[in-house]
Amino acid sequence: MGKIRTVVLIAFAAASLTFTATAHAQCTRCCFPSSNVTVSPTTAQEGQSVIVTTVLLNCSPYPRVLTATVNVTPENAACTAFAEAFKASAYILPYRSRTVSYTFAAPHCRGAYSITEKSSNTPGYATATLTVN
Repeated sequence: MGKIRTVVLIAFAAASLTFTATAHAQCTRCCFPSSNVTVSPTTAQEGQSVIVTTVLLNCSPYPRVLTATVNVTPENAACTAFAEAFKASAYILPYRSRTVSYTFAAPHCRGAYSITEKSSNTPGYATATLTVN
């Protein structure tokens, strides 16, 4: 009986240590997800293709559909008619990520544009700048 108790205690201790390491690894990736966005190129000619990319991160223990909402807002009031917005959604397995991209033509109005991204599972916003020549 004593050997069985010892084996059970050792197995429990090993499982506890393994769980702690696994939880820590998941926390490193997922405990503090934040919005993110990149724009390529950051300077474009009118009508040139521009790619906006973001990474959606599912930090929950179950699959989810996550959505990134992106707004393209001109800083010059004369270019207001060229504002644009889009959403990209993806089905993501637990503790996984998915990169989503959207391609659009650079506005036909010169100036700086603020690219703002908000993910459905993260607080705050991420921003980038596009300059159109």
